[in-house]
Amino acid sequence: MSKTRQRRGVKINGIRITGYLLAIAGSAILAVVGTPFAPRTLAGSDNFSTRDFPGAVQTFAIGVSPTGGIVGNYRSIDGKDHGFLLSGGEFTTIDVPGATRTLANDVNARGDIVGRYDIAGVGHGFLLSEGELTTIDFPSATFTAAVGINSLGDIVGRYDADGKTHGFRLSGGELTTIDFPSATFTEPSKINPRGDVVGRYDADGKTHGFRLSSGQFTTIDVPGATRSVANGINARGDIVGRYDIAGVGHGFLLSEDKLTTIDFPSATLTAATAINPRRDIVGHYRSVDGKEHGFLLGKL
Repeated sequence: MSKTRQRRGVKINGIRITGYLLAIAGSAILAVVGTPFAPRTLAGSDNFSTRDFPGAVQTFAIGVSPTGGIVGNYRSIDGKDHGFLLSGGEFTTIDVPGATRTLANDVNARGDIVGRYDIAGVGHGFLLSEGELTTIDFPSATFTAAVGINSLGDIVGRYDADGKTHGFRLSGGELTTIDFPSATFTEPSKINPRGDVVGRYDADGKTHGFRLSSGQFTTIDVPGATRSVANGINARGDIVGRYDIAGVGHGFLLSEDKLTTIDFPSATLTAATAINPRRDIVGHYRSVDGKEHGFLLGKL
């Protein structure tokens, strides 16, 4: 890892960030997604396959590239969290030197990987591109995590400041804050090539999914669910995520206003976390023994 320098409050290593723009998104149009859903359930499909890091205590698949490369996180037997890349059938561990924890959250078509690492109890975002590590710290934040990246290199994530959690977008060298109106917590998860962003927000004691497109927010709430989270979006606008009913988590695919529930066979919890242009879906599930596993669901 080469030397890190700092400019205008943003740590840089390998890329030049010329400045940052703070813009609070507050005038967006809110639309609740409800009755247009035509639900169906997908479970027991032969297209499901488990993706577990060898020897890991638990594995979470979090991001998938257009060519099928998967990134995520695993916990080793010593209790430490590591990032990983699964490409061409081979796992590679991603550990930031000196960090006590490393999480890999997304990968784009160029193989750029974003995530988070912790040092001395403080979380920092990172970009790993062509072997160079760039630390991303939002100005004046006490915590930063990079969560999604698109083919253009635009990055979304979250940061903590002033007792609240805010979303951010890093594009063209400018940092922009993303806050769902009246929310106490906003976390963007993924961004597609068109610049559409999905994620989650908390308001009125409840967690909701959202989509941000052309400056307008749309709430994504699965009917009857106590919690809905939008985790991934592809270039077509297909959205994947998780919803909870009666304390049980289910994955979902939202495509052309049709909702498909995704439940890994015999799992007690399923969450879909990312979808690529060919509609490969990755996520994680909990088996009956309480262990977390990554999964790949082939094109639907």
